[in-house]
Amino acid sequence: MVFKLLIKNIKRFGFAYTINFVLVKLHILKDFSLKSYQKRQVYYSTLKKNEQIIELCQFYRKATGKILDIENPKLFSEKLQWMKIYDSTAIKSLLSDKYEASKYIEENFKGRIKTVPLLGVWDDANDIDFKLLPQKFVLKCTHGSAMNIIIKDKKKINIKTITKKLNAWLKLDYATMNGMYENQYASIKHRIIAEEFIQEMDGNLHDYKFHCFSGEPKYCQFIGDRIPNSHEYQQAFYTMNWEKTNISYNGHLIYKKNFPIPSKFEEMKNLAKELSKGFSYVRVDFYLINNEIYFGELTFTPDSGIFIFNDKEIDEAWGKLIQLS
Repeated sequence: MVFKLLIKNIKRFGFAYTINFVLVKLHILKDFSLKSYQKRQVYYSTLKKNEQIIELCQFYRKATGKILDIENPKLFSEKLQWMKIYDSTAIKSLLSDKYEASKYIEENFKGRIKTVPLLGVWDDANDIDFKLLPQKFVLKCTHGSAMNIIIKDKKKINIKTITKKLNAWLKLDYATMNGMYENQYASIKHRIIAEEFIQEMDGNLHDYKFHCFSGEPKYCQFIGDRIPNSHEYQQAFYTMNWEKTNISYNGHLIYKKNFPIPSKFEEMKNLAKELSKGFSYVRVDFYLINNEIYFGELTFTPDSGIFIFNDKEIDEAWGKLIQLS
């Protein structure tokens, strides 16, 4: 079994990737190298649509242990996989782009939603003039997730290392590199943005993630104690009446304490309703900073659609809320 898996990986991605894969599985390395991601990306990006579907089904089975019936999805996590293949529209790409989404909010919700101030945008990390940036700031790639560098003290950074990492990220196609086929990211222009550093955002800021179905927010996922550049955090799901539930997924810890309703909850809920109109599902994220509502992001396939709920009935119930076109 192990030998077959090794041969399969060598045929797909090459010998170097396979060695990297083995070292990660043996916990000798923490993560795949960026070159390994690029190797996988080349393989996945050359597949035809029917082959992409086969790979996506394999990805889903590895992640959940379940067989994906992509042509007749019923569960929430299954329907999100369907949406990757059949519902990756131009507007979803626009709103998944970290740079374009902020512009959209500024143009359409001025005075109602704030965005984190932008310090610059570049197509190549070599063009960044670090001398012009403040002592604290955040660098992000616009075309995917977990490609952020938080800089608290510019005097201590290695510009050459940061530049190399950013340019490596720019080469990654977030849609295809892992065989997850989040195709809304495929047509996003690869850019780097610098944003103003906000102290509260450094892992400690609470964010409010509204899970919306056909323009109706149903649950608010309250998140905090986040580890930057990871998917590790504590959370609690609240109803639209701010009643705490015991919903959880993917092993995330549930806050034991009950948090008071945020001061701008009704306003955030109404904004989430406006932003989610026209989408069968989207997660709308906000922050509250000094009692002001800040835009986080719009996410159409959170966690790449892999939701292993602590109660499988939630997967079924949320699945019924998604009306596929």
